[in-house]
Amino acid sequence: MKKLIIAAIAITTTVFANAQAPAQTENKTTKATEVAAADATNPDRVKIKLEELPAAVRKALTEDSFQGWTAKQAYIVKAEKPYYEVELSNTKAEMNVVKFREDGTVIK
Repeated sequence: MKKLIIAAIAITTTVFANAQAPAQTENKTTKATEVAAADATNPDRVKIKLEELPAAVRKALTEDSFQGWTAKQAYIVKAEKPYYEVELSNTKAEMNVVKFREDGTVIK
C-alpha cells in the first residue's frame, strides 16, 4: 500500500510539473525580430544579396563541409577587417551562421 501511494504521488508531481513548464516551441517570428534587432544595433552589418558574395565565398559554400546546407541570407560586416556572414539552413530547419573572409576561408 505504501509503494502505491508513493507511486501515485510521484506520477501526480510529474504531471503537475510538466503542466507548469512553458512550452519550448520555436517561434520563427521571434527569431526574425531578433535578427532585425541585431541589424539595428550593428550598423556595420549590411544585408547583401547572395549573388554579391565574393566568388571565393560562393565556391566555399559548395564544398563538402557545407553539403546539405542552403544559404538563405548574406551580410557584410564592415569591421577593421571586413568579413561576410552567411545564414544557412538545412532540411531539418536548423539554422547556422558562418563567417568568411573575402578569400573564402572560414573565420572561427
